[in-house]
Amino acid sequence: MQIKVQSEVDPLRRVIVHRPGPEIVRMTQYELEPLLFDDILAADPAGDEHDLMREILEAEGVEVLEITELLDAAVHRAPEDQLADLVGRICDLAGHAHLAPILLQLERSALARGLVEGLAWSELPEAPMTLARIRGRQLGTRDMALSPLPNLMFTRDPCFSLFDRIGMGRMATGARAREPLLVRFALTFAEDEPAPFGFHQADWDRHPSFRSIEGGDVLVLSERFLLIGCSERTTPQTIERMAEVFLFPSFPALERIHAVLMPPKRSVMHLDTVLTQIDRAMFLGHEPMVAQGVDTAVVTLQRDRPCRLREGETVLSILDQELGGVILVPCGGDDPLFQRREQWTDGANAVCLRPGHILLYSRNRRTTETLCQRHGFVEKHLSLGRGDRAQILAEGRRQERVVYTFDGAELSRARGGARCMTMPLIRG
Repeated sequence: MQIKVQSEVDPLRRVIVHRPGPEIVRMTQYELEPLLFDDILAADPAGDEHDLMREILEAEGVEVLEITELLDAAVHRAPEDQLADLVGRICDLAGHAHLAPILLQLERSALARGLVEGLAWSELPEAPMTLARIRGRQLGTRDMALSPLPNLMFTRDPCFSLFDRIGMGRMATGARAREPLLVRFALTFAEDEPAPFGFHQADWDRHPSFRSIEGGDVLVLSERFLLIGCSERTTPQTIERMAEVFLFPSFPALERIHAVLMPPKRSVMHLDTVLTQIDRAMFLGHEPMVAQGVDTAVVTLQRDRPCRLREGETVLSILDQELGGVILVPCGGDDPLFQRREQWTDGANAVCLRPGHILLYSRNRRTTETLCQRHGFVEKHLSLGRGDRAQILAEGRRQERVVYTFDGAELSRARGGARCMTMPLIRG
């Protein structure tokens, strides 16, 4: 499996997504906080909205891979010892190590589904009663052996593509701890040629000082430099050690890593919730943090040098030094009220299909108006009720700059936009 991602804006060729499905249905209001949701999603509308996003991707010539299909193929193709290792690790994470032999007896497709959708104890009649299971019932929690993975729709986070290889993430929360294991397994065994992982499970096992890093915090802006968010989900220890043992040794052309220190808040959980690149020298971002430096700082890491706090500088000024002539399009326009509102609803979380061709939720109206009125974008809107979507997409492909907007009223309640829901494998 080839990996080639050297920027955020080169034409997107191959990407991984996940259409939300049964794992959403298995979530109740009692699991919202531990599963990192603010509300229960309606699975069918969320899936339909995701289909719109996929339709836009494919119309722009992107090959779209579904992670659950890759996982199913991998579960069927992988050597028995590798599958046993995966299942053993997952059962250890769940606190039910004794379940591994039972899960390995499941039909392979049923196992692949269960690892994503979750497994109830009633689906595992051979499982013995345990103290942990009894305690769970006493506390009134769901009778689940494996919890569902409703966050897997955000395929950007578990692993991240860097130049010619993949870095395996480690999630900051237990609710998502299973996801990097599944994505790595799928990308290793689904196709004849495994994806090249430059940082994987053995590295995490070897380096206990590593805490967490998630793909939403990693922006690949050129071969020379990266931006990595030091956020609610990515720790400073991990950024520093990963730079030392993986990033600088693996990529000779890499000169600098700019760590963006952000508030540890859910509203800005990843760097891509406040900043995404939408053209060669154009970014979409939350202006107070990116341009004014509110609640942020930048620290630069360089090969064989101490890290350096960039006092008096902002993310925007650093980008301008690196790329020259950088333009920031303010998410929500110029009104602070709408800047705050639309940052919350992922107005800064665009994915770039090629320079100047981007995807956003249609609900972020002030952001879209700013793009169109001041920066030469044309809006092409796709909704579930329209029968002329093919014509709209054909018109969009002919534009120099286009913002494809799509219905996302349900998806946006899960706290992630189009960049969050796409993991690029090949660009350019």
